[in-house]
Amino acid sequence: MATGELPVPRAIGLVAGREIDARLRSRAFLVMTLVLSALIAGALLLSHFLGNKPPAVQHVGLTTASAQLEPLVAASAQAAEQRVATSVVDPAAGADRIRSGSLDALITDVTDGTLRVSVKSDLNGGLDTVFTLTARQLALNQQVTALHGDPAVVGRAMAGATVAVDRLAPADPHRNERIGISSVVGVLMYVMLVMSIQLTGQGVVEEKSNRIVELLLSAIRPWELLVGKVIGIGVVTVLQVAVITAVGAGTATATGALHVSGSVVGGAAGWAVLWYLLGYLLFAMLIAAAASLVSRQEDLQGVATPVVMLVVASYLIGQFVLPGHPDNMASTVLSMIPLSAPVLMPMRAAYGVPLWQEAVAVALMLVTIAVTARVAGRIYSRSILQTGGRVRLGSVLRR
Repeated sequence: MATGELPVPRAIGLVAGREIDARLRSRAFLVMTLVLSALIAGALLLSHFLGNKPPAVQHVGLTTASAQLEPLVAASAQAAEQRVATSVVDPAAGADRIRSGSLDALITDVTDGTLRVSVKSDLNGGLDTVFTLTARQLALNQQVTALHGDPAVVGRAMAGATVAVDRLAPADPHRNERIGISSVVGVLMYVMLVMSIQLTGQGVVEEKSNRIVELLLSAIRPWELLVGKVIGIGVVTVLQVAVITAVGAGTATATGALHVSGSVVGGAAGWAVLWYLLGYLLFAMLIAAAASLVSRQEDLQGVATPVVMLVVASYLIGQFVLPGHPDNMASTVLSMIPLSAPVLMPMRAAYGVPLWQEAVAVALMLVTIAVTARVAGRIYSRSILQTGGRVRLGSVLRR
């Protein structure tokens, strides 16, 4: 059969179908899907159970010499958001209870504003804060008394003091949830794009090294093989993303981890899918062209690293810059640049992005994909049949 004799849609469809069948039958694909789904579900479950676990009650004993501090200790515990139970005990019995572990601390005495506390080995951070607040309040009371004031009146005045906040912009009650959604989207985009880049590169090198590509190119054109491969792997990775997302959404719904409206979650998910597809098309074209320059899997890492680093850099910017500044100039510009937009724009979408910015970013991405596809197709078609050593990019482009 002469090259290019098959109709274009059928040629691309055959290649895509072959890729889909091979990937879905791969044990590595199934294992990776199960592992990623388990990690997402496990992280949500762990966050749910740890977040809902109430702080443990800490038992504090007071001797007769320090019993008058019981109200101060209770007020300090409330201010420090610690659960503390107090009881008056005999000093000797209190020491025995500390050694046995039934008491966490024993306030033995108060001398010249110094709070003396006995513990078994060390004072944990929660109780340290409680006792520090107690000592400060005690010192304040002593100074008020020395000035012939009433500590009770001062205490009530301090308790009644408030801060009036005039908000110039409405506060977002779901900011923390939006940060969480953005972080999860960023992780998924990073993992799936890196995986798809690796799969595409490995597939190209594998076919080139075992000479299968020579048989394929006897029936179809090089660009048809490239497009079919990209589409096939794209379908498989989208299916993988859908499974992982469904597991994560189901777990989040079951545990009540999400408290935002369905429209926010749905919007973030929709933009994530769109940007994954756009990002995959761009990076898959780049990696396929780069991988066609080498003939061994050992050489693939060298040509794949620059492409992977683009995704890694975008992910790091998204995780460390976006949460504090999702709408500043740097975040806005970087989320619209085609090489970083596939990761950053869906992460920003969780906070809300003006539609015109999304439209401009998508338009720039489509233009970049078209240009990249043309260049990548030229590189791929000129180097895919060259085996042996690494093909120089300059020589391919000049040919």
